[in-house]
Amino acid sequence: MPKQRAELTHKHNINNGRHGWLRLTPAYSLKLVNNILDEYSGHLRVFDPFSGTATTTLAAASRGNDAVSVDINPFLIWLGKTKVARYQPQTADAVLDFAETQADRSSLDLVSPADPPPISKIERWWDEDSLLFLRQLRGKMVSATKPGSSLRNLLDIVFCRTLIKLSNAAFNHQSMSFKDRPHSDGQLSIFTDADPHIDQFIEDAAVVARSAKVNPKGKASIILADSRQLSPDDVGQFDLLITSPPYPNRMSYIRELRPYMYWLGFLTGARQAGELDWEAIGGTWGIATSLLAKWQQNGDAYLPDYLQNAVEKVARSTNKNGFLLSRYISKYFVDIWQHLQSVKKLMARGAEVHYIVGNSTFYGVMIPVEEVYADMLKRLGFSSVKVTAIRKRNSKKELFEYVVYGRA
Repeated sequence: MPKQRAELTHKHNINNGRHGWLRLTPAYSLKLVNNILDEYSGHLRVFDPFSGTATTTLAAASRGNDAVSVDINPFLIWLGKTKVARYQPQTADAVLDFAETQADRSSLDLVSPADPPPISKIERWWDEDSLLFLRQLRGKMVSATKPGSSLRNLLDIVFCRTLIKLSNAAFNHQSMSFKDRPHSDGQLSIFTDADPHIDQFIEDAAVVARSAKVNPKGKASIILADSRQLSPDDVGQFDLLITSPPYPNRMSYIRELRPYMYWLGFLTGARQAGELDWEAIGGTWGIATSLLAKWQQNGDAYLPDYLQNAVEKVARSTNKNGFLLSRYISKYFVDIWQHLQSVKKLMARGAEVHYIVGNSTFYGVMIPVEEVYADMLKRLGFSSVKVTAIRKRNSKKELFEYVVYGRA
């Protein structure tokens, strides 16, 4: 499909109100996606092979493009579909009405609380009063709304926002921690009738109701699929790819998604979480670690010599996990090679790809992720390949994020 590059303006005049209703990705990610989309004019078919929270898909569809994304996680498929769906104004209004009229304590006390999710040591996540509120609220939602309905889906988004804000969990680094909070005795202040739990739910409902009234102009599809096994027959061909794949830094995305997935029934146990993480690229949660120890490289994946040298250095490190992590790095790039081979078949002639990636270090050994992506794209016949640094990632001066660009 023909397309034209427009002069880069870096202006954001598109209403992206929906992106804020369940923020699981940093705000800069949306800004970066919009910056890339600003480079193009005309109607496009846009693809994201690592859908995640559907940032690219929603941003592209909001501009009137056709957008498709895939993910291997059923929860993210549900989330993406809910975010890109079109809603009637009365459905959005019903979300806030439910929060204001059905979520008060007197109404919640009349329903049977939902069973708590099977999260290990759940008392670390929520204090006793917060957990009871969430169980009662979940029970009310389940009894008062139809599964799979637009109202239930939107209320599930609200519920996800509220449950994480009421939790003690902190997701600001790779090893999840729990914040210290003063013990709640479940009593309201004698000076006010306010209930902080209900107030939070109403606040979140207002955000979701407002966002649901902003319908995307273009078509958007979210498909359950493995990004290493994509076919034009299944997803079509595309003019533009914008994506941020998992980084090779042992960050488990299941780790951050667990509370939502348990409460909404997408997970029923730790082993299931580990198995799902193993299926994803870069996953090492739970049982995925033991499976990684048994993994053997096979096939004809292209791994540049400098990458293999770095992997060998990690394996020879004095750390006891060096050998395991060397396998982790190798498997990650074998998976990415399979993915890029698959993507090459989906891109129309002259189509352009933008991969947002971050480099990594293991025991002082730099893994130049951006260079590997660039060399893999060249190996597959992409032209005009270039790497642009976009931002420093954290306090380690050598860690950056990059955009790796190529043309099919």
